[in-house]
Amino acid sequence: MFARSALTRPFAAASRACLFYTTEAAPATPQLLLRIKADVKDAMRSKDKERLAVVKGILSDLTYLEKSPQAPEKVTDSVIQVLIQKSIKRREESVSNFVAAGRAEQAAQENKEIEMLKVYLPQAMTEQEIEDEVRRVVKEQGATGAKDMGKVMKELGSLDPARAPKKTVSDTVKRVLASL
Repeated sequence: MFARSALTRPFAAASRACLFYTTEAAPATPQLLLRIKADVKDAMRSKDKERLAVVKGILSDLTYLEKSPQAPEKVTDSVIQVLIQKSIKRREESVSNFVAAGRAEQAAQENKEIEMLKVYLPQAMTEQEIEDEVRRVVKEQGATGAKDMGKVMKELGSLDPARAPKKTVSDTVKRVLASL
C-alpha cells in the first residue's frame, strides 16, 4: 500500500531514544493537600457550591503562596494549616465588620465558611499547654528575664505553628519571663 519513507524511521527511533529516566523520587505530596483535592471532587459531585468555593479558595491561596517570593522551599501540612489559619482570621475580621454594619446574613455566611475551614486544622494547644511548654524551656535555658527571650523563642521554634500560633507563644514567653 504505502511505502515507508526513509524519513519516518529515524523519527520513530528518536522518539524512543528521548525517554529520560531519573533516579530522584518525586516529592511527597502533603496528606492535607490530597485531602483538600479530594474534597474539591466531592463538593463538585454533590453540587455543594458553598463548600466548593471555600475549598477552592484554599487551593488558590496555596498557589498564590507557591508563586510568591516568600514561598517556602517545601509545602508541608503545617504550611497549609498556617495558610488556613490566616484565611480564618480574615473571615473573622469580616464577621466583625459585617456585624458592625448590621449585615447579619453576611456574617452568618462567613461563620459558616469558618466552620468549613476548621475541619482541616489540628487540635490547637491550650493556653495552659503552651505555658507549660514555655516554663519547661525557660527552666532548661536558665532564662532569668526579658533579655533571654530570643534564646527561649529559638528553642520554642520547634512547636508546630498550626497548633501553637507564634503570637500566642510570644505573648506567653513575655508574660512568663516578666514574672521571673
